[in-house]
Amino acid sequence: MINSTSTDNGVATLPRGERRKQHTKRRLLDAAAVTYALFGVDGATISAITETADVGLGTFYLHFEDKDAIAIAVAAVMVNRILADEQRAIDEVRSVGGSPDPLGVLSHAVCQRAAESPGLLAALLRWQGSKSASQIGALPGTIQHALLPHMADLYRTGIGSGRYRIEDPELMAQAVFGVYCEVIPTWAHGLVGGDVAVEKLAAFVQRIVTAMCRA
Repeated sequence: MINSTSTDNGVATLPRGERRKQHTKRRLLDAAAVTYALFGVDGATISAITETADVGLGTFYLHFEDKDAIAIAVAAVMVNRILADEQRAIDEVRSVGGSPDPLGVLSHAVCQRAAESPGLLAALLRWQGSKSASQIGALPGTIQHALLPHMADLYRTGIGSGRYRIEDPELMAQAVFGVYCEVIPTWAHGLVGGDVAVEKLAAFVQRIVTAMCRA
């Protein structure tokens, strides 16, 4: 069975039906991002997402199992962008012989995304997923669950280089993430200079992180 077609220059492309399916999925993801920015993840409804995407409710369930599934997909896109920004910044510093500040670089990457999508990132930072009364902490698929282990590793790297003082890496990661959760949503909603440039936001966050983590 042939799963792709070829263009005149020999480059394989997806069949029309698959392209249409992916396009619809992207519309749903974009619509979810807009809806989360307005109402938060918990406040958003599937109906609001499908209305914004201009698709039927049945179409939603062709792509996502439930409300959590699309939220996890949106969060994954955001995490991947943050980590890609972080890696590019690290590579730039190292290319000129510098030694990057691990959590400082990540904080700047987070603030870059906050400046581009303030309402969305604020909503995702605070979302901990649907859970039962017996569950505690962030569930798999949330930004918190994805970033905390990475942040703990960055803190260990900083300890190893003598940049950070010796503390519990997991607890410090939670503390730094708590800074993100308080500062960025507040800034995003205009209570701390909503028109401030990303560099100023990043500098403010990094000053807090530095005070918490520096040796």
